[in-house]
Amino acid sequence: MRKKPIFSLDPDQLERLLSVGTGDPDPTEEQEQQTDVNKPETDREGAARRGQHLHRERDLSANATASLVGMERPGSQIGRYKLLRVLGEGGMGMVYLAEQEGQIRRKVALKVIKPGMDSKRVIARFETERQALALLDHPGIAQVYDAGTTETGRPYFVMEHVRGLPITGYCDRHKLTVEERLRLFQQVCLAVHHAHQKGIIHRDIKPSNILVSAENDQPAPKIIDFGVAKAISQPLTERTLFTEDSQLLGTPEYMSPEQADMAGEDIDTRSDIYSLGVLLYVLLAGILPYDSQTFRGGWFRAYP
Repeated sequence: MRKKPIFSLDPDQLERLLSVGTGDPDPTEEQEQQTDVNKPETDREGAARRGQHLHRERDLSANATASLVGMERPGSQIGRYKLLRVLGEGGMGMVYLAEQEGQIRRKVALKVIKPGMDSKRVIARFETERQALALLDHPGIAQVYDAGTTETGRPYFVMEHVRGLPITGYCDRHKLTVEERLRLFQQVCLAVHHAHQKGIIHRDIKPSNILVSAENDQPAPKIIDFGVAKAISQPLTERTLFTEDSQLLGTPEYMSPEQADMAGEDIDTRSDIYSLGVLLYVLLAGILPYDSQTFRGGWFRAYP
């Protein structure tokens, strides 16, 4: 059977695919970023600016938060969690740094749907992420602790508060050798393998969704953001590749050809493996495995 080009699209469709990036970025953790103004921009950095929404902390003031009508302010309470400050804002939700009160006291990330965003589609997507995280139990994957609804009936869930650098930034900052980068990448593969064994495909593996921190003086990667995860065999909410408003779910530079295919065909674990391959290339070479202009030109094709 002949393979057809994945991107047999007109220029407007290609531009839309590249501009939308992730369908619905929802920051869930703090990130440090370092910038060297004297360093030329690499393909990786350009791709990040163009196609990704980095999961970075935005320390919003109480006044800025209050401007979101109906949203909780830092200092308010959701269940047994006291909101401390806003970590980030996505298209469908807000993420707060919160303190769990009671016998167990700890800092957590609390993600809640915005007022007015609680449509059936958004709630289904929100529930998919929560269920996906709840199914996973691995040191290399952010944990989910709790879930519930606010007094106004909006769903929320509570997860591990992950601090760290994106894996590429961590490797560059600490000047890791090739061998050290490979060992770190191996840990990421083990975490992804665990998710696959549980019937979950991440669908958005990229540097900013793999945060690395030091534990006992050793780098410890942790995969975050299962907001576009897909269930293979578990009874999660049904999902599609695109949202109703045609936003692409995933990051174009790291997604497999079958995931980027606008026909919306089913994908399996091999899609994550493809993304891991792109990530490994970037970790070792410092650039994407293909030129961005080539990508824009639509030469990204399915392999036989």
